Amino acid sequence: MLPEVQEMHARGKTQRVFVRPFAWNLHAPTHMEWSPDGRLFVVERTTGKIKDATKGGDLADAPAVVEGLEGPSSMAVLPDGRMLVTEFWGGRIRQIREGSAGRDLPVYAGELHRPYSIAVDAVGRLSVLASPDDKSSAVLIVREGGRIETLVPDLPTSEAPGFEGFAPPWSWPDRWHAYVAGCGKWGTDPKLYPELPYPLAVSVGGLGLVLGVPEEGGRFAELDVLASGLGYTGGMIAHPTNGLLCVTQPARGEVLALDLREPRNHHFDPPVVRGLPMASCIRFDERGETMFVCSSANGVIWQVEGAVRA
Repeated sequence: MLPEVQEMHARGKTQRVFVRPFAWNLHAPTHMEWSPDGRLFVVERTTGKIKDATKGGDLADAPAVVEGLEGPSSMAVLPDGRMLVTEFWGGRIRQIREGSAGRDLPVYAGELHRPYSIAVDAVGRLSVLASPDDKSSAVLIVREGGRIETLVPDLPTSEAPGFEGFAPPWSWPDRWHAYVAGCGKWGTDPKLYPELPYPLAVSVGGLGLVLGVPEEGGRFAELDVLASGLGYTGGMIAHPTNGLLCVTQPARGEVLALDLREPRNHHFDPPVVRGLPMASCIRFDERGETMFVCSSANGVIWQVEGAVRA
């Protein structure tokens, strides 16, 4: 059983962290996002649904906001309020409209290859991670009308441990890794530290790195390393008030909090919370007092208090 109260020790201090299930009976929840009207949406990768998890509780029979999607993976809200979702298996980005089947949703961009994470960067551009082949991934900028620009062409890819069952059966047994590698290679911080010249931060899961991406982009080898020594990384997001970058470690079931103003190796850093099976995505409430973490392995969204101080 996961302890409801954890005592985390860091920098000579002991911090009490409170953890409890917030929502449960979800199917492979890999990403959460706040809707423009303040609701917490969560994707179910294997059922093709998006559900409203705002009130928490048992979501087994909760009605879907959208259903019939092909591998929904990540969501983002555009500056004009439109909400988008990537279809990992379908190769598209769609605009979310409640109560609609996936096939009826407007296509914002199509003909993408395994699009996974999607976000709006600090200069207002829509960025998406896609994997054009089995050996590399690319960070793309998607303009209105579907025009694509390549920002980073050559992020190395690797197998994502624990995500084998989230790939479609037709990709087994030899190609499953190409369909789950995106789980650990992307994170974005739309309000990254103003003193750092990067509108975007990208994690390379298999290498345990967080890289700063300048506005003009660049090749993998040219990007600045902001953090190293991480485990296989999942989702990451900046705390809304203190700027710490919170990163999931799915294979370890942990969350780390990084200060990117001090580029260094974090191999021996203690986590801010542990014991969350296959933790894949983090979101905070508006004040940064409550952390929500989804566990894709057991279908739970955890509510965590006290892990990262506002």
